[in-house]
Amino acid sequence: MATQHFAVFVSGVTGSVEDWQKAMKAPKSELPKLNEEQKEVARKMAISEEEYARGVLAGQYGENRQRERGEGLGRRVEELLEGLGEPYRLIALIREVGKMRWVARINTPNEPKNIAIGVELADDIIDSATVQDLERLRILLLESLGRRDLLGSLQ
Repeated sequence: MATQHFAVFVSGVTGSVEDWQKAMKAPKSELPKLNEEQKEVARKMAISEEEYARGVLAGQYGENRQRERGEGLGRRVEELLEGLGEPYRLIALIREVGKMRWVARINTPNEPKNIAIGVELADDIIDSATVQDLERLRILLLESLGRRDLLGSLQ
């Protein structure tokens, strides 16, 4: 497996039904230790600290899942950037949960650029990576990087 040269960040809490189910079944020994602020929130919400900790754990599961998905998307972006050569390089991927997108921060000859990748395209790339999905991502990257001159070329 190639070395990953980019960071993945998740902005905003995300969790699936599966994350919640997994957190509800987790043994107490796996629950995160709450800080004083979290304990106070649990008290104000009139829920037990254990229940609140399970919610925190579900959020951690969701964040980890998103980070893993970002690593998969990032590997695909890196593959596409290889054809452009240096200094085009993926620096980071940021998952903006509230905006339903990933933002790829790419180093270019002039300056770093941020490119928004909608969650629908990102999910298609991560989950199936069909030829059509990869072509949509290639077009998005080339247009956003101002490299329309390469749109007619085959990879």
